[in-house]
Amino acid sequence: MRAPGYALALLALAGCEAASSDPGYAALLQVADAQFRPGGMPPDRGGPAALVVSTQHARIPIGSVDEQIRGVLDPSARVAVIGIDGVEGTWLVPAGVADLDTPGQPTAKARIGVAPEFPPGPFTLVVTASDEHGRFGAPATVELIADEVPPPTGELVIALVWDGPADLDLHVVEPDGGEAWSDKPNTMRPPAPGTPVDPAEYLKHGILDHDGNKDCHREGMPREHVIWQMPPPGGEYLVRVDTPSLCGAASAAWYVAVYRAGDPDPIAAARGISTPADVLEPRGAGAGVLALRFSL
Repeated sequence: MRAPGYALALLALAGCEAASSDPGYAALLQVADAQFRPGGMPPDRGGPAALVVSTQHARIPIGSVDEQIRGVLDPSARVAVIGIDGVEGTWLVPAGVADLDTPGQPTAKARIGVAPEFPPGPFTLVVTASDEHGRFGAPATVELIADEVPPPTGELVIALVWDGPADLDLHVVEPDGGEAWSDKPNTMRPPAPGTPVDPAEYLKHGILDHDGNKDCHREGMPREHVIWQMPPPGGEYLVRVDTPSLCGAASAAWYVAVYRAGDPDPIAAARGISTPADVLEPRGAGAGVLALRFSL
Protein backbone atom coordinates (compact mmCIF):
# COMPACT_ATOMS: atom_id res chain seq x y z
CA MET A 1 0.00 0.00 0.00
CA ARG A 2 1.11 3.58 -0.73
CA ALA A 3 1.03 6.31 1.86
CA PRO A 4 -2.15 8.48 1.76
CA GLY A 5 -0.30 11.48 0.32
CA TYR A 6 1.37 9.50 -2.47
CA ALA A 7 -1.38 9.87 -5.07
CA LEU A 8 -1.93 13.54 -4.25
CA ALA A 9 1.77 14.26 -4.67
CA LEU A 10 1.83 12.58 -8.06
CA LEU A 11 -1.26 14.44 -9.22
CA ALA A 12 0.18 17.77 -8.14
CA LEU A 13 3.44 17.17 -9.98
CA ALA A 14 1.75 15.91 -13.14
CA GLY A 15 -0.75 18.78 -13.34
CA CYS A 16 -4.45 19.16 -12.71
CA GLU A 17 -5.37 17.24 -15.89
CA ALA A 18 -4.28 14.07 -14.09
CA ALA A 19 -6.78 14.28 -11.20
CA SER A 20 -9.12 11.29 -11.06
CA SER A 21 -10.76 9.05 -8.49
CA ASP A 22 -10.99 6.23 -11.06
CA PRO A 23 -8.82 3.29 -9.88
CA GLY A 24 -8.32 2.17 -13.48
CA TYR A 25 -9.60 -1.38 -13.01
CA ALA A 26 -11.19 -1.34 -16.49
CA ALA A 27 -8.10 0.02 -18.30
CA LEU A 28 -6.53 -2.13 -21.02
CA LEU A 29 -3.08 -1.29 -19.63
CA GLN A 30 -2.52 -2.21 -15.98
CA VAL A 31 0.36 -0.89 -13.87
CA ALA A 32 0.90 -2.19 -10.35
CA ASP A 33 1.19 0.34 -7.48
CA ALA A 34 0.60 3.33 -9.77
CA GLN A 35 -1.96 6.17 -9.97
CA PHE A 36 -4.46 5.91 -12.83
CA ARG A 37 -4.76 8.89 -15.19
CA PRO A 38 -7.68 8.99 -17.68
CA GLY A 39 -7.18 9.88 -21.32
CA GLY A 40 -4.28 9.45 -23.70
CA MET A 41 -0.63 10.36 -23.43
CA PRO A 42 0.04 14.05 -22.68
CA PRO A 43 1.54 16.18 -25.47
CA ASP A 44 5.10 17.45 -25.48
CA ARG A 45 5.13 20.88 -23.80
CA GLY A 46 8.90 21.33 -23.64
CA GLY A 47 9.36 19.48 -20.35
CA PRO A 48 11.93 16.79 -19.55
CA ALA A 49 12.33 14.04 -22.11
CA ALA A 50 11.99 10.33 -21.52
CA LEU A 51 15.30 9.14 -22.97
CA VAL A 52 14.69 5.40 -23.26
CA VAL A 53 12.27 2.74 -22.06
CA SER A 54 13.14 -0.95 -21.82
CA THR A 55 11.45 -4.19 -20.79
CA GLN A 56 12.69 -7.63 -19.82
CA HIS A 57 10.76 -9.37 -22.60
CA ALA A 58 9.30 -8.45 -25.97
CA ARG A 59 6.24 -10.67 -25.44
CA ILE A 60 3.58 -9.79 -22.84
CA PRO A 61 1.16 -12.59 -21.82
CA ILE A 62 -2.40 -11.23 -21.95
CA GLY A 63 -4.07 -11.06 -18.54
CA SER A 64 -0.82 -11.03 -16.53
CA VAL A 65 0.75 -8.05 -14.72
CA ASP A 66 4.33 -9.28 -14.38
CA GLU A 67 6.51 -7.41 -16.88
CA GLN A 68 9.17 -5.13 -15.36
CA ILE A 69 9.88 -1.92 -17.27
CA ARG A 70 12.39 0.89 -16.78
CA GLY A 71 12.38 4.39 -18.19
CA VAL A 72 15.45 6.65 -18.10
CA LEU A 73 14.48 10.32 -17.80
CA ASP A 74 15.98 13.79 -18.06
CA PRO A 75 17.39 15.08 -14.74
CA SER A 76 14.48 17.52 -14.14
CA ALA A 77 11.83 14.78 -14.35
CA ARG A 78 9.70 14.23 -11.27
CA VAL A 79 6.87 12.01 -12.59
CA ALA A 80 6.52 9.58 -15.50
CA VAL A 81 3.36 8.62 -17.38
CA ILE A 82 3.08 5.12 -18.85
CA GLY A 83 0.60 4.32 -21.60
CA ILE A 84 -0.02 2.53 -24.90
CA ASP A 85 -0.02 4.43 -28.17
CA GLY A 86 -3.62 4.95 -29.32
CA VAL A 87 -5.17 3.47 -26.15
CA GLU A 88 -7.04 5.53 -23.55
CA GLY A 89 -5.94 5.26 -19.91
CA THR A 90 -2.44 5.98 -18.60
CA TRP A 91 -0.60 5.61 -15.28
CA LEU A 92 1.56 7.87 -13.11
CA VAL A 93 4.72 6.66 -11.37
CA PRO A 94 7.35 8.72 -9.55
CA ALA A 95 10.78 9.41 -11.03
CA GLY A 96 13.13 7.46 -8.81
CA VAL A 97 16.84 7.65 -8.10
CA ALA A 98 19.36 7.07 -10.85
CA ASP A 99 20.71 3.58 -11.47
CA LEU A 100 24.45 2.86 -11.54
CA ASP A 101 24.47 2.76 -15.35
CA THR A 102 22.57 6.08 -15.65
CA PRO A 103 24.25 8.48 -13.18
CA GLY A 104 22.44 11.80 -12.80
CA GLN A 105 19.33 10.58 -14.65
CA PRO A 106 16.23 9.53 -12.69
CA THR A 107 14.48 6.29 -13.57
CA ALA A 108 10.83 5.28 -13.65
CA LYS A 109 10.23 1.63 -12.81
CA ALA A 110 6.97 -0.29 -12.81
CA ARG A 111 5.37 -3.69 -13.23
CA ILE A 112 2.91 -3.71 -16.12
CA GLY A 113 0.49 -6.00 -17.93
CA VAL A 114 -2.47 -5.93 -20.30
CA ALA A 115 -6.09 -6.78 -19.48
CA PRO A 116 -7.67 -10.11 -20.54
CA GLU A 117 -9.67 -8.33 -23.26
CA PHE A 118 -6.57 -6.72 -24.80
CA PRO A 119 -6.28 -7.70 -28.48
CA PRO A 120 -3.31 -9.94 -29.32
CA GLY A 121 -0.56 -8.51 -31.48
CA PRO A 122 2.08 -5.79 -31.59
CA PHE A 123 1.62 -2.58 -29.62
CA THR A 124 3.72 0.43 -28.66
CA LEU A 125 4.40 1.16 -24.99
CA VAL A 126 5.02 4.88 -24.34
CA VAL A 127 6.69 6.64 -21.41
CA THR A 128 6.79 10.43 -21.00
CA ALA A 129 8.01 12.58 -18.12
CA SER A 130 6.90 15.73 -16.32
CA ASP A 131 8.84 18.31 -14.30
CA GLU A 132 7.77 19.92 -11.03
CA HIS A 133 5.62 22.43 -12.96
CA GLY A 134 3.61 19.73 -14.74
CA ARG A 135 5.26 20.25 -18.15
CA PHE A 136 5.69 17.05 -20.18
CA GLY A 137 8.47 16.38 -22.65
CA ALA A 138 9.26 14.10 -25.57
CA PRO A 139 8.28 10.43 -25.06
CA ALA A 140 10.27 7.21 -25.37
CA THR A 141 8.73 4.06 -26.84
CA VAL A 142 9.30 0.31 -27.07
CA GLU A 143 7.57 -2.19 -29.35
CA LEU A 144 5.98 -5.20 -27.61
CA ILE A 145 3.75 -8.17 -28.47
CA ALA A 146 0.58 -9.12 -26.56
CA ASP A 147 -0.04 -12.86 -26.80
CA GLU A 148 -2.83 -14.93 -25.28
CA VAL A 149 -1.02 -18.23 -25.05
CA PRO A 150 2.60 -19.33 -25.57
CA PRO A 151 3.41 -20.54 -29.09
CA PRO A 152 3.89 -24.26 -29.71
CA THR A 153 7.38 -25.63 -29.19
CA GLY A 154 9.66 -26.07 -32.17
CA GLU A 155 12.96 -25.01 -33.67
CA LEU A 156 11.06 -22.43 -35.71
CA VAL A 157 7.40 -21.45 -35.25
CA ILE A 158 5.49 -18.99 -37.42
CA ALA A 159 2.12 -18.03 -35.94
CA LEU A 160 -0.98 -16.33 -37.36
CA VAL A 161 -3.57 -15.14 -34.81
CA TRP A 162 -6.80 -13.24 -35.40
CA ASP A 163 -10.18 -12.58 -33.82
CA GLY A 164 -13.68 -12.94 -35.21
CA PRO A 165 -15.42 -15.31 -37.65
CA ALA A 166 -13.19 -14.77 -40.72
CA ASP A 167 -11.49 -17.72 -42.42
CA LEU A 168 -7.82 -16.71 -42.84
CA ASP A 169 -4.95 -18.88 -44.08
CA LEU A 170 -1.28 -18.71 -43.16
CA HIS A 171 1.14 -19.18 -46.09
CA VAL A 172 4.85 -19.75 -45.38
CA VAL A 173 7.55 -20.10 -48.05
CA GLU A 174 10.90 -21.72 -47.20
CA PRO A 175 14.18 -20.44 -48.68
CA ASP A 176 14.09 -23.17 -51.37
CA GLY A 177 10.60 -22.10 -52.49
CA GLY A 178 8.58 -24.81 -50.73
CA GLU A 179 5.28 -23.39 -49.46
CA ALA A 180 2.87 -24.55 -46.75
CA TRP A 181 -0.78 -23.54 -46.39
CA SER A 182 -4.11 -25.21 -45.65
CA ASP A 183 -4.28 -27.13 -48.95
CA LYS A 184 -0.62 -28.21 -48.74
CA PRO A 185 0.35 -28.32 -45.05
CA ASN A 186 4.10 -28.94 -45.50
CA THR A 187 6.84 -26.77 -47.00
CA MET A 188 8.54 -29.83 -48.54
CA ARG A 189 8.76 -29.48 -52.31
CA PRO A 190 7.42 -32.47 -54.28
CA PRO A 191 10.26 -34.65 -55.64
CA ALA A 192 10.78 -35.01 -59.35
CA PRO A 193 8.88 -37.91 -60.93
CA GLY A 194 10.70 -41.21 -60.42
CA THR A 195 12.89 -39.84 -57.60
CA PRO A 196 13.01 -42.05 -54.48
CA VAL A 197 11.36 -40.36 -51.50
CA ASP A 198 12.76 -40.52 -47.97
CA PRO A 199 9.68 -41.30 -45.82
CA ALA A 200 11.06 -39.05 -43.07
CA GLU A 201 11.82 -36.10 -45.36
CA TYR A 202 8.60 -34.26 -44.50
CA LEU A 203 9.70 -34.05 -40.85
CA LYS A 204 12.60 -31.78 -41.89
CA HIS A 205 10.26 -29.06 -43.13
CA GLY A 206 7.61 -26.70 -41.79
CA ILE A 207 4.26 -28.33 -41.02
CA LEU A 208 0.94 -26.48 -40.65
CA ASP A 209 -0.75 -27.58 -37.44
CA HIS A 210 -4.32 -26.42 -38.03
CA ASP A 211 -6.74 -24.67 -40.41
CA GLY A 212 -8.37 -22.04 -38.20
CA ASN A 213 -12.03 -21.10 -38.77
CA LYS A 214 -12.11 -23.46 -41.77
CA ASP A 215 -15.17 -22.86 -43.94
CA CYS A 216 -16.40 -20.23 -41.42
CA HIS A 217 -16.70 -22.73 -38.55
CA ARG A 218 -15.75 -20.26 -35.83
CA GLU A 219 -13.26 -21.03 -33.06
CA GLY A 220 -12.82 -19.12 -29.81
CA MET A 221 -9.42 -17.67 -30.75
CA PRO A 222 -8.46 -18.82 -34.24
CA ARG A 223 -4.76 -19.34 -34.87
CA GLU A 224 -2.50 -21.27 -37.21
CA HIS A 225 1.16 -22.28 -36.91
CA VAL A 226 3.78 -23.58 -39.30
CA ILE A 227 6.31 -25.46 -37.18
CA TRP A 228 9.80 -26.87 -37.81
CA GLN A 229 10.66 -29.52 -35.23
CA MET A 230 14.12 -29.96 -36.77
CA PRO A 231 16.61 -27.14 -37.44
CA PRO A 232 15.18 -25.00 -40.26
CA PRO A 233 17.17 -24.18 -43.39
CA GLY A 234 19.00 -20.89 -43.58
CA GLY A 235 17.93 -18.17 -45.96
CA GLU A 236 14.96 -15.90 -46.58
CA TYR A 237 11.41 -16.81 -45.53
CA LEU A 238 8.17 -15.24 -46.74
CA VAL A 239 5.00 -15.12 -44.65
CA ARG A 240 1.65 -14.28 -46.26
CA VAL A 241 -1.91 -14.00 -44.96
CA ASP A 242 -4.70 -15.12 -47.29
CA THR A 243 -8.40 -14.37 -46.81
CA PRO A 244 -10.69 -17.06 -48.28
CA SER A 245 -13.72 -15.50 -46.56
CA LEU A 246 -14.58 -12.81 -44.01
CA CYS A 247 -17.58 -14.97 -43.03
CA GLY A 248 -19.90 -11.99 -42.67
CA ALA A 249 -17.43 -9.68 -40.91
CA ALA A 250 -16.56 -6.26 -42.34
CA SER A 251 -12.84 -6.91 -41.79
CA ALA A 252 -10.46 -9.09 -39.78
CA ALA A 253 -7.48 -7.80 -37.76
CA TRP A 254 -4.57 -10.25 -37.59
CA TYR A 255 -0.96 -10.51 -36.52
CA VAL A 256 1.90 -12.84 -37.33
CA ALA A 257 4.95 -13.61 -35.18
CA VAL A 258 8.11 -15.69 -35.61
CA TYR A 259 9.64 -17.65 -32.70
CA ARG A 260 12.94 -19.56 -32.43
CA ALA A 261 13.67 -22.67 -30.34
CA GLY A 262 11.25 -22.10 -27.47
CA ASP A 263 12.17 -18.44 -26.91
CA PRO A 264 8.91 -16.70 -25.88
CA ASP A 265 10.04 -13.42 -27.47
CA PRO A 266 9.43 -13.24 -31.24
CA ILE A 267 12.27 -12.43 -33.61
CA ALA A 268 9.82 -10.71 -35.98
CA ALA A 269 6.15 -9.69 -35.93
CA ALA A 270 3.63 -7.72 -37.96
CA ARG A 271 -0.02 -6.67 -37.81
CA GLY A 272 -2.57 -6.18 -40.61
CA ILE A 273 -6.25 -6.08 -41.53
CA SER A 274 -8.03 -8.23 -44.11
CA THR A 275 -10.76 -6.44 -46.08
CA PRO A 276 -13.33 -7.50 -48.72
CA ALA A 277 -10.75 -6.66 -51.41
CA ASP A 278 -8.52 -9.45 -50.07
CA VAL A 279 -11.32 -12.00 -50.49
CA LEU A 280 -11.39 -11.31 -54.23
CA GLU A 281 -7.73 -12.28 -54.69
CA PRO A 282 -6.85 -15.71 -56.21
CA ARG A 283 -6.36 -18.66 -53.85
CA GLY A 284 -3.63 -21.30 -53.87
CA ALA A 285 0.17 -21.14 -53.84
CA GLY A 286 1.48 -17.59 -53.55
CA ALA A 287 -1.86 -16.23 -52.35
CA GLY A 288 -2.31 -13.57 -49.71
CA VAL A 289 -0.72 -10.29 -48.72
CA LEU A 290 2.95 -10.26 -47.70
CA ALA A 291 3.06 -9.93 -43.90
CA LEU A 292 6.72 -10.63 -43.14
CA ARG A 293 10.02 -11.26 -44.85
CA PHE A 294 12.87 -12.48 -42.59
CA SER A 295 16.13 -14.38 -42.84
CA LEU A 296 17.83 -17.04 -40.71
